[in-house]
Amino acid sequence: MSVAVSNLTTLFQTYIGDTSTNRISDAERRSYFDEATVWLLEELGNEHMVDTYELDYLDGVHRYKVTTAVADLLVGADLRRDTDLHTHSASRKSPREFWEEVGLNSKEFTWGIERYDGDSYFLVNLSPNNTRNVLSTFDSTTAGGGTWVVDSTGSDATNLTLDINEKKQGVGSLNFDIDVSQSANNKATIYNPSATSKDLSSLEDLGSFTFWVYVPDATDFTSITLYWGSDESATPSTKTNYWSATVTTDIDGSTVADGWNQFKIDWKNATQTLSPDSSAIVYYQFDVNYDVAQGDDTDYRIDDFNVTQPERLTFHYISWYLGKTNAGVDLTAFTAETDVPFFSVRYDQYKYPVAHKAASIAFYGTLRNVESGAVEEKLATESLQRYRKMFESSITRELKSFKVLGNNLRLRRKR
Repeated sequence: MSVAVSNLTTLFQTYIGDTSTNRISDAERRSYFDEATVWLLEELGNEHMVDTYELDYLDGVHRYKVTTAVADLLVGADLRRDTDLHTHSASRKSPREFWEEVGLNSKEFTWGIERYDGDSYFLVNLSPNNTRNVLSTFDSTTAGGGTWVVDSTGSDATNLTLDINEKKQGVGSLNFDIDVSQSANNKATIYNPSATSKDLSSLEDLGSFTFWVYVPDATDFTSITLYWGSDESATPSTKTNYWSATVTTDIDGSTVADGWNQFKIDWKNATQTLSPDSSAIVYYQFDVNYDVAQGDDTDYRIDDFNVTQPERLTFHYISWYLGKTNAGVDLTAFTAETDVPFFSVRYDQYKYPVAHKAASIAFYGTLRNVESGAVEEKLATESLQRYRKMFESSITRELKSFKVLGNNLRLRRKR
């Protein structure tokens, strides 16, 4: 069995005792159903309202932009690891407390939701099953073995130095400049031809590379390209066995902005050239690409280069979509009698409190019958209370941890 808006209409017309549209138009009636369905979502929040989203967690990456992927996020319900790893439940924390614990290097399994500038972010912290493999901290030009250098013949990169003042982790980052007349190839390249050999065979087509790039002026920026391979002592022009991949947006899919941007490149999306050996990766190369309008610039930076295999987490949340069209398109408001409320099939009996609530709204508003409105409101609320007894709320509230901040020895009790 399933429920459509037409079923709500039948109940609604029965409750108000009027099957015509003389006083209540089709559009007005559906607006009452909108409000009543929102009321149901906000009041109950049980398992019948829960949807899920699969998240790939990367060790060391704690914030994930979900504005587009989970556009219907109303409130979080739970976070779960795979069955074999789910030894204890995750605790929900406020963003403020979450970031404080990350700063203290806590590995407690926690999550949170952060919203700002019109976007939603999912926060995750845990002791990962797949720890990151640090390829270079960029705390020196020799961090990770070998030596990082600029390609001064095939690119515009110049003046590679250690920057101890602006960094994302450790004691420094690598800083380089751009002289667009050096090669006229519209890119700046730094590379390491002889890094400490890494066996990354277990991550081939599974791992994700992450790194930070500081872009002083992103106006003409176009993309970042990463190369990794097994040709030791090669140069950008002589390398033959490698993988490569290009990204045009940051790790969250956002447009690159001035300042620090974190990037992610998935091995599965890379292009393989000839026959690189994933068990002996020694060559890395970064190309910062830009358009022909790019001018000379200084103080590009790169920091914190890692690779890890993502761990799949399942985020349970309450959606604010009211339902779908009969073609399966998500809806924030009903527009047709064939639309399907979110609770259809999940628990069809919710049609009764929704119809009663809609009738109460109609009586209080358009029909100006306060007494009948009160009766319908009571019927809707009573049915809601019955559901609360049967189905517990699935919403996880934020936990507040009591912390001793210290003793104030200046305060003395007067004698």
